[in-house]
Formats: sequence, C-alpha cells, structure tokens
Amino acid sequence: MKGFSYKDVAKELGISTSTVGTYVQRIYEKLHVSSRREIIDRSRL
Repeated sequence: MKGFSYKDVAKELGISTSTVGTYVQRIYEKLHVSSRREIIDRSRL
C-alpha cells in the first residue's frame, strides 16, 4: 500500500507539513494507535 507523504498532503491542502503532522498525531490519539501499520491492522478486524 502506498500513502502520500506529509509534503504531498500539505501541498495539496495548502498547509504546512508540520500542520499535517499535528493532524495525523491527533488522529492517532483518537484511534489509540501510534502508527499507520496499527491503523491498517485494526481495519482488517
């Protein structure tokens, strides 16, 4: 599976890469995970 880099997301949305990182971290916190791999693993349940 290929994802988008923070740089690509930031460019597409017109925000900074650090803002993308903050948003991703907040999503991880809400889902109680610490990586993309954990999100993928949970989605397969």
